[in-house]
Amino acid sequence: MTSPSLALQDIYQYYLSRSPFCELEPYLYTLQPQIGSGQIRRLTTFSGIEIVYSDIQYNQPLSNSFSSPGALVELQFAFQGQRHVTIEREEYTLPAGQGALILLQDFRACFYPPSQEPYISLTIGIPIPLFHYAISRMETRHTVDFLSLLSGRSFKALTFELDERSLMMARALLLAMQERHRSPLLMEASALELVDRSFHHLFEGRRLPEGFSREDMRKLGLARSIIEDSLLDPPSLLELSRRVGLNDFKLKKGFKACYGTTVYEHLRQVRLESAMSLLRQGDCSVTEAAVSVGYSNVSAFSQQFCRRYGLKPSAVKRLY
Repeated sequence: MTSPSLALQDIYQYYLSRSPFCELEPYLYTLQPQIGSGQIRRLTTFSGIEIVYSDIQYNQPLSNSFSSPGALVELQFAFQGQRHVTIEREEYTLPAGQGALILLQDFRACFYPPSQEPYISLTIGIPIPLFHYAISRMETRHTVDFLSLLSGRSFKALTFELDERSLMMARALLLAMQERHRSPLLMEASALELVDRSFHHLFEGRRLPEGFSREDMRKLGLARSIIEDSLLDPPSLLELSRRVGLNDFKLKKGFKACYGTTVYEHLRQVRLESAMSLLRQGDCSVTEAAVSVGYSNVSAFSQQFCRRYGLKPSAVKRLY
């Protein structure tokens, strides 16, 4: 176990309270006017997770150094622009469209942000005890913890490609960070779901239901991906079973055990989340949002949407 010298929220507050940033109000920051523009929004959750949304642009190339004796775990998602970082003589760059798990301890970093172009990113800071708890609940091939991953170094980066579902979840969280009256509990729940999904991608760990092999788990993961990529024309349960190589009984039982929902409850959930994201962006009507995610009956869509979110889709349009 580690004994970080600083609490996670103290590390973020210290970093964002220094030049080239300035604090407009609690948890809202910007670049100093002579350096650039844009905003950084930050949320500290009840469990200690830090959610940071950055949408900034530097006027000219500028380096920014930062050091901390603390321990830090971050999930980073890059949407636009590239920020280059040198940490303890190691080079690190996260291209747009990718994610990374970053581990740092007693580190010194020098940041080289892009200039004359927007830099948009989402960062989820994870307390070390929560990181260990999440990993301990997985079936992994090897013992995984903060120190074993660092292997005596100050910095470790594990990058991964963002699948469509993870990208949608990250974008939804990014949009929610811009809401003035956002719910901290819902934000925390969304962040935890994204953390859990990312850890499964990185460490190939899933809880093994009784009677299921790792190959079965791989097939269940494939089934989930197929459903998430087929909102407009999802396969039948028998067709899905055939495509992934599991009989329908084992598919239904395993899906429920792994993901806590049936195959088509999951389909409905992903459809409604996608529709909510479309409505928040304000670029389409309720009917267009319903059709875009696979509903032919707008009335049925509205009923299911209201049951899940507690408000009608037309109310979301009025809010945004």
